[in-house]
Amino acid sequence: MTPTFTLRLRACQAWLWLLLCLGLAVAPFSAKTWATLEVSVSGIEGAGGHVGIAVWDSGVGFPEDVEQALDSTYVAIENGTARTDFERLAPGTYAVTVFHDENDNQRFDKNWIGIPREAWGVSNHVRPRLRAPRFDEARFDIAGGGHAVEIQIE
Repeated sequence: MTPTFTLRLRACQAWLWLLLCLGLAVAPFSAKTWATLEVSVSGIEGAGGHVGIAVWDSGVGFPEDVEQALDSTYVAIENGTARTDFERLAPGTYAVTVFHDENDNQRFDKNWIGIPREAWGVSNHVRPRLRAPRFDEARFDIAGGGHAVEIQIE
């Protein structure tokens, strides 16, 4: 090995050690903090069907266009209640919508003038009279860790 090659090799090793040390020093600060959202639904009349639950991170499509929701699921009813967890949510602002899908068609059924035929609810217990609830009325903030939301449907 030539002296120039050895010198370059040692310089590369020093740079690699420096980069490794910097990476280890920054790693604890760049770790993502995740949250779990526990949603509990009560007030369910009848054991038929399932409960549709959706979590939203913006007002786009809220509250009915479930394809625009961050995540959604259908949960079995047990003793008039339903419960699920949404895991690995980033800290931020969210809202939750729920409805009792009595006929298991995975749609929120309404009559010909738009009045709901199935029981429903949203986070913060928002129930406007002549319009659908808005995201900004139902929103709440989640930090890291766990957060629980209880919704009574009517």
